[in-house]
Amino acid sequence: MEPTPTAAEGRTVRVCLSPSLLPHLKIDQAVVVVIDVLRFTTSVAVALDHGVAAIRPTETIEEAGSFAAQGYLTAAERNGQTVAGFNFGNSPYSYMSPELAGARLAVTTTNGTQALHAARAAYQIVTGAFANQAALTRWLVAQGRPVVLLCSGWKHNPNLEDTLFAGAMVLALEAEGYRAKDDASTIARALYQAASQSKRFYITHSSHYQRLIELGLQRDVKYCLRADTHPVVPLLHEGALVDALRLPNPTGA
Repeated sequence: MEPTPTAAEGRTVRVCLSPSLLPHLKIDQAVVVVIDVLRFTTSVAVALDHGVAAIRPTETIEEAGSFAAQGYLTAAERNGQTVAGFNFGNSPYSYMSPELAGARLAVTTTNGTQALHAARAAYQIVTGAFANQAALTRWLVAQGRPVVLLCSGWKHNPNLEDTLFAGAMVLALEAEGYRAKDDASTIARALYQAASQSKRFYITHSSHYQRLIELGLQRDVKYCLRADTHPVVPLLHEGALVDALRLPNPTGA
């Protein structure tokens, strides 16, 4: 039987600024929150809130495409662009159709799905974005476990937008009695406190913002900064992301 963290151990939060740093953290008893605000974890929240039954993340384009033979819709994105031959890319607007209710989706992205696989040794894995922050915070508090906020970054380098959201989560969890345990949490918190009155202004200095703007995806960026639009908790359960709040046991344990 797996040990349960003590109350003191459970009420801690750490930030990991890049998946490359994750091997240096102990995560086997922690809930890892994968963050890829622009755009993967926002799109996941949108899709589940619109009735998608399960989202299977894959590391490679080939693996995502192979699920089409099993009746999955497929999505693939690299460097901000949709990969040819797939149903979808990585835009939250792709997942707003009521016709997706009950569908299964296999997806691969440049950063977010890679971060999910990097975190596979965690006790539990969920995804977070501004779109589901309040629901995610409540669910994490109910678990009573250590939290590691994993920023997907850009190709293993830290990025501004994921760090910004990690800071928002540090503050939200501290308000619920959690203790930040590392300097990365302090960095993320300070960034969010500085940016909280004008997130969009800060995001414009993000390198990925510039990539998306060059691709004409301004609308996606604006949507990804909206708060609490999708009250779901995407949990990696039996190899796919599902809404933990709809499971028979909402803790996902």
